[in-house]
Amino acid sequence: MSAKLNALTSDSYIEVSQYRDQHFKGNRYEQEKLLKQSNTLYVGNLSFYTTEEQVHELFSKCGDVKRIIIGLDKIKKTACGFCFDASWSR
Repeated sequence: MSAKLNALTSDSYIEVSQYRDQHFKGNRYEQEKLLKQSNTLYVGNLSFYTTEEQVHELFSKCGDVKRIIIGLDKIKKTACGFCFDASWSR
């Protein structure tokens, strides 16, 4: 698994999606530059029972995880199957 994640650290692999934040204050070039420098990793398709500790344990094997944000159902306040590993450094 770490070999697959290590592929993400290569600059030649970086490809910015076509999605653009319509509220970004700046031009497209500035936005793409910031996106390429971003160190936030989105992880989807998680079990609703996945804990922050489990995510941290898994991704800390590949690099330094600064912060984990688990998506919560806004009514029940329970995990809803995705998270962000923010400020993940390679």
